Amino acid sequence: MTARPRKLSAAKARAIADTAELVKADTWSETRAWNVVAGDGEVLLVVVPAYRGGRRAGWTYRLGVSPAAGTWPTREAAAVQGLMAWIRWATADR
Repeated sequence: MTARPRKLSAAKARAIADTAELVKADTWSETRAWNVVAGDGEVLLVVVPAYRGGRRAGWTYRLGVSPAAGTWPTREAAAVQGLMAWIRWATADR
């Protein structure tokens, strides 16, 4: 994942998020991680299985080094929540 060099407008951030796709990460066979990739190929965030008590309890996302504040039942739901967090991050004052 690469850092955006400057604050994006809300419209630009939404446009990037709208083109994003959920694809298997290169390390999927070992980690079961999925990447949310923008139209230009940039990885915006990673969706990973969430475990509780040794059992999978759903899915969560990683935005940079920050873990998510929750667990969602599907990887798609975790990706949507992650993209909303990414939009907030990309449009925040730096």
